[in-house]
Amino acid sequence: MYKAHFFLAGAHDPFAASGSRAEALVRQLAPEVSGYVQSRASTAQLSDDIAYQGVAECWFGSDVAALWAGATMRDCALWAPRTQVKAVVVGRERTVLRTAQFAHGRGVKGVFPFLHRSDFEVAEFQSYWWYNHGPIAARTEDADGYLQCHPLPASYEQRLAGYDGVTELFWPDFATAKAAMASDQMTVEQSTDAKNFVDTDSVALFFAEEEVVIAP
Repeated sequence: MYKAHFFLAGAHDPFAASGSRAEALVRQLAPEVSGYVQSRASTAQLSDDIAYQGVAECWFGSDVAALWAGATMRDCALWAPRTQVKAVVVGRERTVLRTAQFAHGRGVKGVFPFLHRSDFEVAEFQSYWWYNHGPIAARTEDADGYLQCHPLPASYEQRLAGYDGVTELFWPDFATAKAAMASDQMTVEQSTDAKNFVDTDSVALFFAEEEVVIAP
């Protein structure tokens, strides 16, 4: 599936609507949408200083539709007053880990948008992230899901790659997420390998809770 992320800041609740009202708005704005999830920053975070109050995610069956949405939905009725779209990422969603317990709208997810190291070309970076880092990430402690979003080549041409990658990690609750983030698997194994391809200063981690408007 192809996916458009909209990273939102400026309002405590960045979304103008929920439920059926949000569904009607997104279907009007993007008729080809096949999934839509609104993720609000959780009240539980590892730091008081987070970059975003939420992220909106739209799924599509075609790259053309995803790119179109990324280009046209920066200013739209889905966002609450004072909300700013700080970054857009349009890419292909790839699954590293998905357990039987995984479900959108369940538990808490860590959202990790980031830039690649400057000495990597995009294709080289994406290959390393998937083939080298993916198997390491699949061992994340007690995670129900681990997804990668790889920006499309055309998204760079259209300036729809605000980040070079977005990782989403899903846990059943924040306590489990916090323990996993402090584990050797993440602080040593994953962190050590991440330095091989990630600009670690660019990572904008925050924890979020999902509202599933249209199940992807």
